[in-house]
Amino acid sequence: MKKWSVQMVPAGKRPKIRGSIFTNSISKLLKSRFSSGKVSRLSFLVLVVCTVVLSLGMHDYLSNYVYVVKLNEREVGIVKSAKEVEGFIAHLTDRCGNLYGMTMKPAAEVLLIKEFRPGAKPTINEVQSEIRQQLTFTTDAYVITVDGEPFVAVRDEDALDLVVGELKSIYTTNGYGTKTITAKIDQELAIEPGTADPESILEPEDVVVLLTGITSQEDRQLALLPPSVDLLVQGNGSAPGYYDLPFSIIYLSEDPEETADLPVIKKQNVSVTTVEEAVVREEIPFEVEYVYNDQLWVVQREITVEGEEGLKEVVYHLTRENGVEVDRIKVREEIISEPVTQVETVGTAKVPAVGTGRFIWPVEGGGEITPGRGFSSWHTGIDIHANTGTNILATDSGVVWFSGYGGPQGNYLILYHGSFWTLYLHNSQNLVKEGDAVQQGDIIAKAGSTGRSTGPHLHFEVRLDDGTGEWLTYYQHTPIDPLQFFTP
Repeated sequence: MKKWSVQMVPAGKRPKIRGSIFTNSISKLLKSRFSSGKVSRLSFLVLVVCTVVLSLGMHDYLSNYVYVVKLNEREVGIVKSAKEVEGFIAHLTDRCGNLYGMTMKPAAEVLLIKEFRPGAKPTINEVQSEIRQQLTFTTDAYVITVDGEPFVAVRDEDALDLVVGELKSIYTTNGYGTKTITAKIDQELAIEPGTADPESILEPEDVVVLLTGITSQEDRQLALLPPSVDLLVQGNGSAPGYYDLPFSIIYLSEDPEETADLPVIKKQNVSVTTVEEAVVREEIPFEVEYVYNDQLWVVQREITVEGEEGLKEVVYHLTRENGVEVDRIKVREEIISEPVTQVETVGTAKVPAVGTGRFIWPVEGGGEITPGRGFSSWHTGIDIHANTGTNILATDSGVVWFSGYGGPQGNYLILYHGSFWTLYLHNSQNLVKEGDAVQQGDIIAKAGSTGRSTGPHLHFEVRLDDGTGEWLTYYQHTPIDPLQFFTP
């Protein structure tokens, strides 16, 4: 049984089918006998009739031979002439080539097998329909590989240079005091000839999208990283969030049967390592020199010489991976201006006890204590309702020991009176500074709701001095009930 394949046996070159040896022998015998005169005219007629009958029988016998058409080893029908199939496939190949502007060749094996099938009727229309629906085509292309693994198909060898150049340019920055010294792709990108479905051939810019995940100019400017989760794309699907890119099987050999199919293409992520030279100007912190003065209290200080930051120009080599800095090396630096040392005079004298021991209400205009927020073992002061901006008064003469901000306290003040300390928490604004001497009734702050507070109010505390006359820790001095100072 002889087989023909459209890839192996071109149309018009199949061997011709000749008559049988038997009919040829009779014909030769008749010619020799008749020419020698050894046979009568009647005998000759009988021989002629026999020859015709035998020829017709042989023709009928041979007419039962047909061509079985198999597509990828599956029978799709029978035809009388192999040229019908070969011509139809050639027509489809030309049409596909014109559509894509490429030279195409069938990717499937079509076999034409001559068999004796008495009474079989050709089904050329069905055969052509099956071939039209099932036959796929490939074209010569180039395959980009990542670390030796096939990735995508492109049209020509130049595509790899374009992809590499674009990958490097994405993470290459020049200007704003920086310039790129080197740019290197950490993975090995290569290209080699192969064949591919024309639908799977990508343009260089689409290959860059798959390798980086950067799909817009805005993303490129920000050098955003691709998703950490690998994206798997099957068949002819496309990647959500990316350009609509087709995928199909790629072959690294001229013969698809000699290569393994790749039904799943994994989105590759490549990393680009760059080294940039950055020139930046940095401030040089000034130092502080302290001069101690026993004429000032310990909470008082004066700046006699203002410090000034210096300035230097520093050259760094920055190593980045996909735009993210992973290392920094200082190459050199140049001093532009030296810093000026700040001189501060710090007091060493003990803060005097100037309090009278008789307190006035700390919120101007009065104000009631919030229910449930009086003095207790867990609440070391009293909460006095006051609208934001209400004046807070120094409840006795004293010295401002602290004026600043604390997490739960918000803006708060600590005043030293001698035997007692008073605290004023959650202020919207402090109006006095450390070391200030205040008189009883002076406006020292504005009520507010800073820090850990549920609404505008003053949290007011009184602490009993432990005999040191200094505030070193927050719970150093024992809290006492403030209301005992306001009882008629």
